[in-house]
Amino acid sequence: MEIISDTALISWKKALSFIFENGNETMDQGKRICKSVNNLVITINSPEDIGEPINKIQELNEFVYPSKEELRNTILNKISSSGYDYSYGARLFDYSQVKNQIDNYIIPLLKNVPNTRRAIAIVYDPLSDSILKKESVPGLISIYFSIEQNCLNICMIIRSNDIFIGWPANIYHASVLQKYVCDKLKLLPGKISTFSISALVFQDNFESIKKIINE
Repeated sequence: MEIISDTALISWKKALSFIFENGNETMDQGKRICKSVNNLVITINSPEDIGEPINKIQELNEFVYPSKEELRNTILNKISSSGYDYSYGARLFDYSQVKNQIDNYIIPLLKNVPNTRRAIAIVYDPLSDSILKKESVPGLISIYFSIEQNCLNICMIIRSNDIFIGWPANIYHASVLQKYVCDKLKLLPGKISTFSISALVFQDNFESIKKIINE
């Protein structure tokens, strides 16, 4: 299933509605009941309202959600953020403490070969994440960058994605990273896509999701 919309808010509401109506009800490893669908693609054609889903969650006043500034820091800072089991920024800008994937690979590659199909940064680390009893591992697996008509597109590949709680942060992370690379290469921001191998919503958020969908 692919959802394509011009704004983040519309894309989010459409994805929530689709999972709510078509998802299979299961229980996850943490014994939480959820509805899920496989292989959901969500594409935002214009990322100008990228923070609007975060605003809507914060307006619910039902739990504390990370601020946009905190999300920005976790994706751009190569030092692991305190309070997090892992940090996307550290894995992108200092992978295994040996590789700056963004500054030393993605940006030079796109600059020299704008039509490349190799501009991919990896977040998941089998050495530290593929451990049977490890409780917390990244949902985000990798990020693919491509240039189209002087615009930079980003696609995030996510193994398990809570579309209500996690996806708003995912796309905000994507937009911050997109702007970072665009500024370096003098490109315009293009589309932002997520490919969620398992896209889900949890039962304890169903009432909040209904509020968002029905607004």
